[in-house]
Amino acid sequence: MNTDIYAIIKNKGLRLHSPTLNIITDTTTELTKALAAVNRLPIITPSLPAGVPQSFINNITASLGSATALAGQSAINIQDNLTDVFTSITQSSMVNNIEGLDQTCANLTNLTGSITGEIDDFLAGIKNVATQQIKWIADYLNGIINEADLQSYLNDLMAQLEPFKKAILNIFEKEKALLLDLKNTIASSSLAKSLEALWNDPCAQMLLDHTLPDDLKGLLHGQ
Repeated sequence: MNTDIYAIIKNKGLRLHSPTLNIITDTTTELTKALAAVNRLPIITPSLPAGVPQSFINNITASLGSATALAGQSAINIQDNLTDVFTSITQSSMVNNIEGLDQTCANLTNLTGSITGEIDDFLAGIKNVATQQIKWIADYLNGIINEADLQSYLNDLMAQLEPFKKAILNIFEKEKALLLDLKNTIASSSLAKSLEALWNDPCAQMLLDHTLPDDLKGLLHGQ
């Protein structure tokens, strides 16, 4: 054991960190500013004909709120992945051994992509949308563009948000599905080994012969 490594871990902890968490923080900050900018927009009323419709404000707020919630959940997912990083390494290695894939890192890479930068570009896209929105709202409030232009620009920006959000969700869903698949592979391998061993026990074999499906019994009888 490297005593220097041991001393650092003992005194400071392992302190695993993903730079993506910093990007999420920056993105969330920009989204918060964008929501604040929306709240400064005048709303059309009978006494205030100049402004934007309340329904437009609601749609923009909902879209930004959804992106903010996704960023928050992404941070939680990444922190969970960091906490489970050694489990991910172990499970990926076990599956590689089971399936004869010792020379590939594909399972581990796909399982941990979110903590190694796979969602960074999509987060940057969301942040850029928020930044552009802040600019257009400022231009409107300063009289540089009119209401029609503002609504057109912001609607286009909100449409740009959707692919970014979908891409991030897909990455986390892919990781979740792969994790379940790895766990199933490990559990199936363990059960297969246990079943073969138990089949050599006459008492267990008698019970299993009555309860196992025909395809498994056929293989066990033939071994």
